[in-house]
Amino acid sequence: METDEQKTPFHEFQVGFNVIIDMITPGTRVLDLGCGTGTLLQRLRDEKDVEGCGVELDQEKVIRCIERGIRVMTLDLDEGLEGFPDLSYEYVVLSRTLQQLMYPEKLVKEMLRVGSKSIITFPNFGHWRIALEYLVTGKTPVCTTHPEPWHNTMDIHRLTISDFRCFIKEIGGKIEREIHIVNNVPRENPFWSHRRADWGCCLISSA
Repeated sequence: METDEQKTPFHEFQVGFNVIIDMITPGTRVLDLGCGTGTLLQRLRDEKDVEGCGVELDQEKVIRCIERGIRVMTLDLDEGLEGFPDLSYEYVVLSRTLQQLMYPEKLVKEMLRVGSKSIITFPNFGHWRIALEYLVTGKTPVCTTHPEPWHNTMDIHRLTISDFRCFIKEIGGKIEREIHIVNNVPRENPFWSHRRADWGCCLISSA
């Protein structure tokens, strides 16, 4: 997560934070992977009394977490979560980061091992406007959820909601709840979600 000074597409709608927070039971333990400056963990601490820990590689963001009183560890997510015991957290959160990982399968399997439940949010590259731009121009689209051109973005796996559903099934997980953000409004199982949603937010567990 980022500060207000470092806006990203996710922060153009605070509803994204609210969806994640709404899924988490008060008083639980939460591990936030790629926690940025600790915005989400701070809200969870203040609003839901969670015991939170963040994982972040960027040292400047780690410092901001510490300034906020957030416990944080420095770790490259592509190396996995080997140091974390099985089921040591009630929730493991991965927000806006799945599409940036070199080895997403490895990390998500580790999330299912470490947490009783996991929450993953990701931009939906299957949105109808993106698909139409692909069809008409033949080029990789630049859009609100993917604002940088293909050669200058950290998004190396541009997945769709349908891709994610198949992926979770293939690795032995189960999607317990899906919230899709459509035009900045969270909707549970909306019609044609794989084409209408800008973002997917899924609560998953081991099958």
